[in-house]
Amino acid sequence: RPPFSSGGRDDLIQVRGVEAMLAAYGAPGEANPLSPVYGGAMVAPGHAFVWAWDARPFPAFPELTGIWSDGHNWQTGHWLTGRLESVPLDRLVAAVLRDFSVNLPQRLDIDGMVDGYVVDRTMAVRQVLEPLAQAFGFDALASGGVLRFAMHARRVAATLGEDDLVPDENGALIVLHRQQETELPREVRIGYSDSERDFRRAAARSRRLAGESEREASADLALVTRASEAARLAEIWLQDLWVGRESAEFSLSPRLAGLEVGDIVALPTAPAPRTYQITRLTDGTARRAAARRLEPSVFSLPAVFQPLPGKVPPVLPGRPHVLVLDLPAAMQDPPVLQYLAAIADPWPGQVAVWRSSDGASFAPHLAADLPAVIGETIDPLPAGPVWRWDRQNRLTMRLGGGVLTSVGEGAALSGANLMAVRGPDGAWEIIAAAEVELIDADVYRIGCLLRGLAGSDLLAARTVPAGATVVLLDRALVPLTSRLDDIGRFAYYRAGPATLDHGDPAYAAFGAGATDLALRPFAPVHLKARRMAEGIVISFIRRTRSNGDGWELVEVPLGEDVEAYEIDLFRDGELVRRLRTAEQRVFYAAEQELADFGGPQHRLDIAVAQLSAVVGRGFARRGEIDVR
Repeated sequence: RPPFSSGGRDDLIQVRGVEAMLAAYGAPGEANPLSPVYGGAMVAPGHAFVWAWDARPFPAFPELTGIWSDGHNWQTGHWLTGRLESVPLDRLVAAVLRDFSVNLPQRLDIDGMVDGYVVDRTMAVRQVLEPLAQAFGFDALASGGVLRFAMHARRVAATLGEDDLVPDENGALIVLHRQQETELPREVRIGYSDSERDFRRAAARSRRLAGESEREASADLALVTRASEAARLAEIWLQDLWVGRESAEFSLSPRLAGLEVGDIVALPTAPAPRTYQITRLTDGTARRAAARRLEPSVFSLPAVFQPLPGKVPPVLPGRPHVLVLDLPAAMQDPPVLQYLAAIADPWPGQVAVWRSSDGASFAPHLAADLPAVIGETIDPLPAGPVWRWDRQNRLTMRLGGGVLTSVGEGAALSGANLMAVRGPDGAWEIIAAAEVELIDADVYRIGCLLRGLAGSDLLAARTVPAGATVVLLDRALVPLTSRLDDIGRFAYYRAGPATLDHGDPAYAAFGAGATDLALRPFAPVHLKARRMAEGIVISFIRRTRSNGDGWELVEVPLGEDVEAYEIDLFRDGELVRRLRTAEQRVFYAAEQELADFGGPQHRLDIAVAQLSAVVGRGFARRGEIDVR
């Protein structure tokens, strides 16, 4: 705290200090003389700086003490940040009077600091100012047609002696009255809006620890201030009420005709003079006065130090993390070429995606309503079997949000706990898990796996290292594009909170080009070769991309406009012949075999792929098969 500080925050003295310095040095004058050498002021007003303005944003500093540990010093330090926005009481009253077209008084000797004041309906100027006068302890006085404002704690207008008083009919110079304790409040309450707590309505209380009174006085003010200042005002009000329980009546000598209602006088009471404020004057054979006891020191109570309420940094949505998935699975019709997974913490409610073909002009494209569940593997995923349960391998992964639970094997076969794992080559293997174990916060170990689902069976033969990306395939994924003319075309995207413009820094920029993976026919299975007299019959069984899970079907749907296949034969890894057929078998003539290999073969290295009328060759099944 500064030297000689009372320990309480005092914004008013800071403002008065700045005003005094600017008045003295803000322009050439006695305190700021002109130089006879260079003709300028000793202190150039344009080069005057105020201590101390903090570049850290208010109210983040000082409230976020978890980020800035010196935030507690702000209450009693020299900081002006967050305080110059308040207004001194005299300026506030002057502004109110101007709004009501009242001529400004010659004197506004009132002090106080206000963070805000609400006038929410039509009312008279007196109704506006009376709550302020009650809270801060000032009077509005009219004398000789002149309006003036003065604090209760002001200079004594006259110190009276016995010669200044006229005895009453009983010969008494002063008659003192004292209210019963039960007539006074034991507690006072001031309602206000707390400027340090997001302007919420609050109440400051002051209570006497001793006394028999059970009364309470309250005032609900349209005042915006801080908790420590409201507590100071409540304490002043309570003490002033109890000091004011004593009143006096006396008659003034004619030579004191200049005293008026509101003036402060010192009366010759025993054992020592006391201060009173005149509340009523009655002219008669002697000028009779009524006054209430006043203690100026009550109004000088310092604000009690109250630490600022600790706050955590506000959680604001930043740039979402987005992933573009090219999956071989055709999960809907028309097939989706690319999916988008977006995640943000906190989730902004909706992530809007904008698209541009040239990166210059963007248009709204789609919106993601739910956050995707994205994670990473903690240990490697070895190669595994396809078309049967992988009960040997287990995979540990950490997910960013979402919940995984174990499901029955039937549910896993039906698509529950479906996820995609991206390998080093960027391709996504689709797997499902029946067994799920939570081993740590957001860390799961999954087992009883189904590998290479939905056309990704060729990827199950690879090993995926630790740190690979995992995405749950649920309804949080949104289709990025289904248009065939987007295949091979690069597009620019921006994704971010839907409430913000796409040029906001909270938007993530990315680009993607659609592929034909979702349209490629799946690789055929069960490759066989049977020798006949004229040559070799190579056969296989085709698969389908849609509606192929029924067990009672005689044959799965074709899924293509026409049925066509290509069969490649390899010699020492080099392609030697390509055969085409419109059925799930092809005849490899003996003369072709003789031309390709120089003689009969007992084992063939072949690859079989189904053809699509749209994208051409699909995924190929390659392997060495025995000729039987």
